Amino acid sequence: MKRMCLIAVMFAGLLASCADSIPFRDDPLKPDSLATREYPHAFFIIQGKTTDSISLEPVPGISVNLRTETPVFTEEDGSFSVQTTAFPISQEFRVVFNAYGEHHNPVYLPETLYVHFMLPTFRLTQDEILEHGPKFFGRTYMTVDKPLSPLAYE
Repeated sequence: MKRMCLIAVMFAGLLASCADSIPFRDDPLKPDSLATREYPHAFFIIQGKTTDSISLEPVPGISVNLRTETPVFTEEDGSFSVQTTAFPISQEFRVVFNAYGEHHNPVYLPETLYVHFMLPTFRLTQDEILEHGPKFFGRTYMTVDKPLSPLAYE
């Protein structure tokens, strides 16, 4: 009988150790994000425009990748806006313009830019607190205008 109780306790302990161990995550059915984990978080938004470095004309259809987020593409006027969610402190992010892959534009070289949000100022509204939770710090913006170097064809 003692052996059965010991086996039952060990089995229960094994099952309990397999539970989700992410901190502050009570409901495993909730989506996994900084907001659902109750961590402080903010939106970091980079806006800008891509131009041809020689003709100074806007370059449409160029992919812009911020961190590992889904790439966005520049509009007809070369403008773009990308955002990511991160802890609300000074941050450095890698932005890749025209990355190699499915959407690479062979006319322009891929370029990587590191942007620094130093002591960012966040914009926050009451509606955003209600939507994103009490640990949401708001949004901060940066403008990046990027000239792209075309490849020289002879």
